[in-house]
Amino acid sequence: MHYKSNKAESEENETTYNPFEYVNLFNKGFEKAVEVSKSSLDLAVEQNAEVLDAYKKTMKPYGMPGLFWFDLAGQAFEGFVKLQKNLLDLAVEQNAAFAEAVKESNKAKNSLIQQSINRTVEVQKSVANFASNQAKAVSDTLKQQPGIAGTSFEAVADSVQCGVDTVLTSQTEMLDIARKAAKSGEAK
Repeated sequence: MHYKSNKAESEENETTYNPFEYVNLFNKGFEKAVEVSKSSLDLAVEQNAEVLDAYKKTMKPYGMPGLFWFDLAGQAFEGFVKLQKNLLDLAVEQNAAFAEAVKESNKAKNSLIQQSINRTVEVQKSVANFASNQAKAVSDTLKQQPGIAGTSFEAVADSVQCGVDTVLTSQTEMLDIARKAAKSGEAK
């Protein structure tokens, strides 16, 4: 059956189906996902501080040298989290700019914004890789201390390293999803 629509029906369809509302909906969802990521980063900082404090308290009676490394590791992790949160805020801003560009349907702007999003994602991934490497270095340094091998300290160091890697892997996956969604929005 062939259906012909008249101008009034076409206008009604345009007002009831607005593809830009999907862009707004995606943007809100992305902002919420970033907030969840920031909350998980805050929890990771808290857990990291608690674990490092426990290490220091446990090792202090044994006269372990180099306990200041735990303070440095905590500060480095807090710095990484602050940087990561700033990058997430930048991603939200860029996503909002992308959404606005989609609304304007300007292909040149969309392409520039997509390139910018790609660069931002790559920077965040490199920061995440750096943080993972730093956490691994701290863990490896701790495990090389005399009397650590084969103890619960070694197991805790491995557990913390695994937790950091899990958080960073989740962040990277979220960034890939955001990049793919922005790219599919550009194609339309």
